[in-house]
Amino acid sequence: MKKTIIFACIALLVLSVAACNKGGGGKYGDMKKIFTQYIDATEKFAATMEGVKNADDVVKAIEAYTAAAKKLGPELKGFEAKYPELKNMDNPPEELKPLVDRMQAVVTKMMGSMGKIAEYAADPKVQAAQAKMNEAMSTVR
Repeated sequence: MKKTIIFACIALLVLSVAACNKGGGGKYGDMKKIFTQYIDATEKFAATMEGVKNADDVVKAIEAYTAAAKKLGPELKGFEAKYPELKNMDNPPEELKPLVDRMQAVVTKMMGSMGKIAEYAADPKVQAAQAKMNEAMSTVR
C-alpha cells in the first residue's frame, strides 16, 4: 500500500516535469491550460485531505481527484509526444518555470495527502477508491 502511495507521488512529480505549465499563450499554451487544471485539481485534493475526519471523507476526496485525473490525464499524456523536449525538465523553458515551481510545491502537499490515505488504508471503501485513483493516474504517467 505504501509503495502505491509513493509511486503515485513520484508519478505526479514526473508528470509535473513532463507536462507542466499554466494557462496562456506561447509555444506551450495548449498544455499550460490543461496542466493548470490538473494542478488546481491536485491542490484541491491536497487541501481537502487536510480536513478529512473519516474514511468516507477520504473516499469523497479520492473520487473527486480521480474524476479530474480521468478527464485530464489522456490530454496530458498526449503532450509527451507533442513536446518531446520536455522529457528532461532539469532546466525547463522559461515559459514553463512558473508551473514547474507550482507543481513541485503541490507534490509536497500531495505527500501529506498520501499519508492521510494511509491512515485509512484498512477501510475497504478507501482501498476501492484508491485502486480507481491509481488506475486513473496511470493515464497521466
